[in-house]
Formats: sequence, C-alpha cells, structure tokens
Amino acid sequence: MKIHAALVRCLVALLAVLVLAGCATSGPRSQYLERIEPESITNLTAYSTGNTLEIRYPLRGKDAFAHATWTPAENKAAEYQCQFAVLTFEKEKRAARKSVVNPGHRLIIRDAAEWKQLLHAVFAGLAPDQPGHGVLLLVQNMEIVVYRDATNALKVVNLENEPPGITVDHTFSDADFSREAVNRLAASVSAIDPTQSRFLFLTGADPAYVLVNLRERLIVFLSYPADPEAAPIAVPGSFALRALNSLLIKSLVITAIKNPFTLVSRGLWHIGSSGMTMLDAMPADASGAPPPLYTGPGMNLAAWEKELDGVVSARRYEGQVQFFINGNAFFPALVQSIENARHNVDVMVYIFGADNYAVKIADVLKQRSRSVRVRVLMDDVGSLFAQGAPPSAVPPDFQPPGDIKSYLEAGSDVHVRVNTDPWLATDHRKCFIIDGQQAYVGGMNIGWVYRYQWHDLMVGLTGPVVGRLEKDYRKAWAFAGPFGDFGYAWATVFDREHLRRNTSPDDIDIRVLRTATGKLQIYHAQLAAIRRAKRYIYIESAYFNDSTILRALIAARQRGVDVRVIVPAESDVGIMQTSDLVMANAMVRNGIRVFIYPGMTHVKAAIYDGWACVGSANLEKMSLRVSQELDVAFSDSATVDNLKQELFEPDFKRSRELKTPVELDWLDSLVKAFAEQL
Repeated sequence: MKIHAALVRCLVALLAVLVLAGCATSGPRSQYLERIEPESITNLTAYSTGNTLEIRYPLRGKDAFAHATWTPAENKAAEYQCQFAVLTFEKEKRAARKSVVNPGHRLIIRDAAEWKQLLHAVFAGLAPDQPGHGVLLLVQNMEIVVYRDATNALKVVNLENEPPGITVDHTFSDADFSREAVNRLAASVSAIDPTQSRFLFLTGADPAYVLVNLRERLIVFLSYPADPEAAPIAVPGSFALRALNSLLIKSLVITAIKNPFTLVSRGLWHIGSSGMTMLDAMPADASGAPPPLYTGPGMNLAAWEKELDGVVSARRYEGQVQFFINGNAFFPALVQSIENARHNVDVMVYIFGADNYAVKIADVLKQRSRSVRVRVLMDDVGSLFAQGAPPSAVPPDFQPPGDIKSYLEAGSDVHVRVNTDPWLATDHRKCFIIDGQQAYVGGMNIGWVYRYQWHDLMVGLTGPVVGRLEKDYRKAWAFAGPFGDFGYAWATVFDREHLRRNTSPDDIDIRVLRTATGKLQIYHAQLAAIRRAKRYIYIESAYFNDSTILRALIAARQRGVDVRVIVPAESDVGIMQTSDLVMANAMVRNGIRVFIYPGMTHVKAAIYDGWACVGSANLEKMSLRVSQELDVAFSDSATVDNLKQELFEPDFKRSRELKTPVELDWLDSLVKAFAEQL
C-alpha cells in the first residue's frame, strides 16, 4: 500500500508538470533565486551521491548551494519508488558538502524542453492512435484528458477544457495508471543516454527538478521551499465558536423566532422517536437452521404498487432514471449539466464542503450565476462538520475558505440559504435540479471524498417527476428563508406543482418518498416491502442499526427469501461501524448473507423482488424517523435490472462475505444501543 501511494503521488507530480507548466503561475520562490542572473541559469552544476543532492547557483559575488536529502531506496525494489524532497538554502557544514561536491559525483542537468519532450512521449504512448479519441485520467484531485486532435497531435487538458466531440475510449483510475506511467517514464529516460544511470531534469515548473535513478529504480521530485518572507494567510475564527453558534444559537434561538412550530413539533417528535427506539430491543435469533431458498416467483409488483398507494401517501410520476455510480461518473455529468443550464440551477445538499474540490464546484456555480439563477440550500451542521480532503490531495497553495456560504456569495449572484437543525433534526437530502428538466438525487454531497474516495450512488431523473422535486425545493427554500414556518405554509398551500409536458414513451412510474416530521414514507414502504418479498432482498447501506428492519429481515430469511446486505469495512463514523458489526453478527447467525465492502460505501439502495428504493436515507433511526430525507422508488423491470447489474452484482463480487460472526463484547452492544439514538 505504501508503494502504491507513492506511485500515485509520482503520477500527480508528472501530470502537474505536463498540464500546468505552461499556464500556472510560478510557485513560492526562495529569496536566493530572485538574485540569479537569467543568462547564468545554464551554468548550474549538480552533484549527487547516495540520497543527497547539491546544486550550485552562480550568484553575484558569491555562489549559493541548494541541497536536499531523501529516504534511501529499498534494496531490490520490484517497482519504481518515488520520493519527494525540498531544496533548501540553509547553511550546512563544509565537510558535508565536500563529500558530495566533487567531479566524480557531478550530474548533467537537462533542460525543461527535454523534460517536457520526455513526458510528451510517455503520454503519447498511452493515448489512442485515432484522431478525436482519448483517455481520461482520474488521479486524486486531477481530471485530465489525453487525446489526439483532428491533426493527430497529442493534447493534454483538464477535463473542463475538453473540446466537444472527443470520444473517451478508457478511464484510468490511479491504480490502473500510476505504475504504467512511471515505468514508461523510466524506459524513455534510459533511451536518452544508455551509458548513464542517473538523470536530473529542470522542469520549469513545480516540482523544480526530477531526479531519475535507473540503477536504484528511484524517482525523486525536488521542490523549492516556501518563501519565509511571504505574508501569512489569515486563519479562520475558532471552530468551537462556530460549532456553538450552529448548535445552540442558530438551531434553537433563531429557529424559535422564525420556525416556532417546527421547534416544538420536531422536539416532541424526536422525543417520541427516541422512546420508541429504546423500547425496540434487538430481535432474538430464529430457532433452527434457515430453510432452503425459495425458487418460485417473486411478489406481484402490480399488486404491490397498488398496495403501496395505501401504505404511503406518495403518488407516482412519470420519468426516466439513469444511474451514476461513484464520483467519477456523477460529478463530470453534474458540471456539464450546470454548464448547459439556460435558466436556473437549484442545489440542495447536507454537506457543502470547503475542501479544494468543493471550492472547484463552488467556482463553477459562481461563474454560472452571471447568466442563470443559482440557488444553494445546505444544512448548517452537516456543512460545519464536513470531512475534508487528505493532506496528500490538497494543492500546496490551497487555503480553504473559512465559511463556504460567504465564499459562494462573494463576487457572485449565487443565492445561499442554510437550514438550521433544531434538536439535531438535520436536512440530509441531496437534490440538484437543472432548468426544471433534469434532476439528480442520491447520497452524494459536495466534497473531495464524494468525488474521489467513497463508493456512492446518484440517480439522474428526467420527465414530469422533476416537477414534483421542484415543488419540494421551493418549499424547502421558503422554510430556510426569513419567514420560516410561515413561508413554508404559504408555499405548501398556494404553490402548485409544475408538471411540464416533457413526457417520453420510455417513461416509467417513479414514486418520490420522504422522511420528515410525522411522515415516515421511506421507513413504512421498505418495511412493507421486506415483509412482502418472496425471492430476494438486496440492501446496501452505509449505516444500519434499526432493530425493526432487522427483525423483518430475519423473518424474511425464515420464509426462504435470499437476503443479502452490504455494509462498509471502513465507516466515517466509528460508533456506526460498531453498530453495523453488531447488526451483521445477528444477520449472519440467522442465515442472512452479509458482505463487507472494501473501504467506505455511502450507497443507500435496496431491491425487494424487483421493487427498488434509492436515495439519501440510511437504515438507521435518524434517516428513517427524524431527519429530512429523499428517496425515489420504481419497479420497472429493465431499470431495476440495470441497478442490479451496475451496482449490486459488482459490489457482491468485490466485497468479502462474512461467513462467521465477528468477536464482540458487551461494550459493543452498548455502543450499538447508543448509536440507535443518533
């Protein structure tokens, strides 16, 4: 794993040099470099031995030396290793320098033109030969298209700058691509001069130099240090004060003024839900071995849909469904939809992060706000506690905004409202609506982990169903506005659904399901589906701790239903991971097949005998009883088969099946009981 991570960092550096060198501003420069005479840059001399490099800079009056060290390469490494080092001009002992600076250790410095030509050859070998075709590279926070234009010339651009008409033949993840790129680089370097084993390239960008050591199978990227005289960047205010303001002042005091009915009703509802959950104990294990799987027909879906009309007060709408699995599929489609918007863009998310990718999406929205109406509705608590990008994925010069709402509004026409969260009853919905014609709903918020790291699902919707989502958005917008409950009541009574006549012969019936105060449509619908299923139940959920759902699943398995549940191996919430394991043990003991997805799956999806339900709701108390949630459900056979083939079947294969219960103790059960109240 360490070697793979190093290779990915290598690839990011290679891409940065190739794509950004011609257009990016120069990075931080040491004060010494400002004194170098331009005509003397070719007089640089370099020396290297072991894991040390010295570069002599001819300055006016007296030469200066920059030096760097790195971790020695592992002996007999199977793959190329990558190291990153900083060139420093700090004083060093003369004896240490003399051991490196001697004619036997001298390196030829190859110029930036030779380095770029080398990289060009590396990427030319990866691009398709056919004009108008290319490949997409998804590496950490970079999205790069390598393609050939109409003249068959190689082009490398950021995804947002990809010209129309390019056919992407293949998408490379970092794991697919990093090893091949680094090995191609090493092979190209060796062809420059077969008599040499060490090559030092001046890149003309950051990193400033690249050292390739063929004998030790090592590549070292060398950067200049930040200028210590640079002005410091202002640090945002205390996070503790912001959290106090969000959880106490906004959620209770301000809500009491503009949403008084909500404050009381949600408080009473939350107390009642907590009491019901506390009384709902873990189910006892079934007696005896589970029966063989049922092989007859599943439930009658037409009869089920009619029954569901009575179970939940949620009508069906016409529309079409498209699945976007993982951020690499969803976010490019979302950005393209925003870019193509002609009238309005409405965004509703639980989390609008402040990391480098979230800021990138914010910049797209700000730019489009000059031409179309852009509204952003976010949850206060969710966005405050958003998980950011790992340090390795953050550009060195990136400074996160102290407040993403202020950042969105600054210098733009973006309208932003923030949902307060009385009694921690959050708005967990994710919905993006473009021109009233197209919508996306599902599990993805706006941030780096959703774009690059977590496994997740979004559903694209078109057709009249989007009109229903538009009305829900207008009500939510009014609720978060200055008139609060009164604005919401006005929108509920007087705002009509605008069901545009954009129907298609391929439309299917889609049911919009909600969780809200006093409205448990998602919970009641899925519980009824579990109790009615005959052949199979497939569930994938990030968090699972509802005992009533578990009891129904055990009963379904006792009827011969093939019950399979996918949960994450690495949850972002530790207490929920423990709760998942307690539930998983109970399922395994009762014949339910449990699959542990490698890493974090944030998917919220289920299929019950051909009826599917997907969206923002997890199978836990907050999503099923307290928070604001949004799911869509459908039973069209072709659409459900696509969900099964694109999501569930691949996830079953890549997951590890839990054959025997995991060893836990009484404390874990106590943690599970506590998690049920969250």
